[in-house]
Amino acid sequence: MLKVENVTKIYKKNSSLFQKEEDFVALNNISFELEKDKVLSVIGESGSGKTTLAKIICSLLPFDDGIVKINGKNILDYKKQELSNTVQMIFQNPYASFNPKLTIGYSLHEAVDEGIKNKKDFINEKLALVDMKEDDIFDKYPHQFSGGQRQRIAIARALLKNPKILIADEPFASLDVINQSLIMDIFYKIKKEQKTNIIFITHDISAAFKISDKILILQNGNMVKYGNIEEIKSDKTNGYINELINATYLME
Repeated sequence: MLKVENVTKIYKKNSSLFQKEEDFVALNNISFELEKDKVLSVIGESGSGKTTLAKIICSLLPFDDGIVKINGKNILDYKKQELSNTVQMIFQNPYASFNPKLTIGYSLHEAVDEGIKNKKDFINEKLALVDMKEDDIFDKYPHQFSGGQRQRIAIARALLKNPKILIADEPFASLDVINQSLIMDIFYKIKKEQKTNIIFITHDISAAFKISDKILILQNGNMVKYGNIEEIKSDKTNGYINELINATYLME
């Protein structure tokens, strides 16, 4: 489904007469695969390269070296619309996900491809999947919903493209515990009912253990570990992995 081979991303820094800074390597030679009907979690602390990697897969960022393939096809060979219908990303800030001047109905209708018949029924199907069934939802504006509701609507909007890959970038970041649990249940449902491949980006390794088939751990742009849950849990020698696990237990 998705194959990432030796991807490197370098941010160029400006230098001046008085100060010369080295280029920043955001991702260094990263390789992994996302298999069909599976969930991959990308884990790491802030600045580890998680979001940069997600944006590269969506073609929102260029990269300096390596290859990214979806279904055997280089993402550089995808047309913009074709890639949009293949990969969708849900950003972590539900407050910035929608234009505050547009109704939710307008924003959702905009996301539906022209070839879809009975657009409203199609949208309602996706809203039901994320447990948003309010009768007047189409006439409301973003500010009339809670953060958790906005995040669920954002998930529904991404699903309107029927993507093969859904990337969720820190989907719990601004939510309380109850809404975190609701969103996690929705991702379970998407995995089971939609057969959608999911890339789940988080700093919370315990959440990743609950939903993932494979886990990729990043630190400072480098790949620390890639494997299944048991392989991650059984690696007692890696200090960074132990720190992530211990930090989660402390937060709980």
